[in-house]
Amino acid sequence: MSAMPARSPRTPKPAPMTRSLKAVRANVAPIISPIAQAIPVQIPEEKASKKTFTWFVLIVATLGLFSSLWINTQSAQASFQKHALQNQLSQMVSTQQTLMREVQSAESPDKLAVLAKKMGMVPASSPVFLRLSDGKILGTPSRAKAGH
Repeated sequence: MSAMPARSPRTPKPAPMTRSLKAVRANVAPIISPIAQAIPVQIPEEKASKKTFTWFVLIVATLGLFSSLWINTQSAQASFQKHALQNQLSQMVSTQQTLMREVQSAESPDKLAVLAKKMGMVPASSPVFLRLSDGKILGTPSRAKAGH
């Protein structure tokens, strides 16, 4: 058996366009002409001289370069400000952590006992509690005595 190449089906040729460009213009002209007449701008018909064109291109290029330089400068300035603020933030976080450690060490029971003794306070021999729900006193209150 011999191998025979497969043929693709034939597609019919597209029908030629029956409308010509003149027919399209004739149909579009009534729509476009009132719009074109309503626009008050006149398009200049003469060409600019080479000197004028050169100056125009130089001015546009110069403005582009200066705006690029200005944007780059602003970006660099913002980057420096960001770096300074990040340094300030890290210093503040370090200070906060130091203060938190100092507060935690001052809140320890050993430090509180030492500070209370310096102020002349003595530990209670029998603690008494007040129940807030009904105002009842739990325990028997007694005067604290200074121990040596």
